Amino acid sequence: MTGPLKHLVGGVLTLCLASACAGRVVEAPSDSGEGVEIDSFVIRNELPFTVTDVYIESPETGNFAGCGTILPKTECQNTFPARAYRRNGVIISWNELGVAQSTGEFVVEVPDGLQPGQATVLEVIIYSRGQAGARLIQ
Repeated sequence: MTGPLKHLVGGVLTLCLASACAGRVVEAPSDSGEGVEIDSFVIRNELPFTVTDVYIESPETGNFAGCGTILPKTECQNTFPARAYRRNGVIISWNELGVAQSTGEFVVEVPDGLQPGQATVLEVIIYSRGQAGARLIQ
């Protein structure tokens, strides 16, 4: 996970606002050698209140993904053409109860047992006030 977890998507991420999604595609060459490709993201809100303006951003590449509003105990997700994972740093930011929050930059590590060639998802969880993390899952 981010902050607490460390991994990011280096290929393409899309912007998802509430339930309507719009996107920006930015490609970057793969240099990780991991063989893992990310083809989607999911952002889960585990808090008992709505969060807004949730973004996953890679400062190095300018790639981003996000959701405008995520209701309590729900999630936002989107898919995109698979892109090679590059181990770029990411920052997760969001607003909770009108207060801006951020994880600071971190790298999402590839967990043992992840199979190259299988669909990989960047999972972000806002799990406590002011706290979020991310991980790669299949």
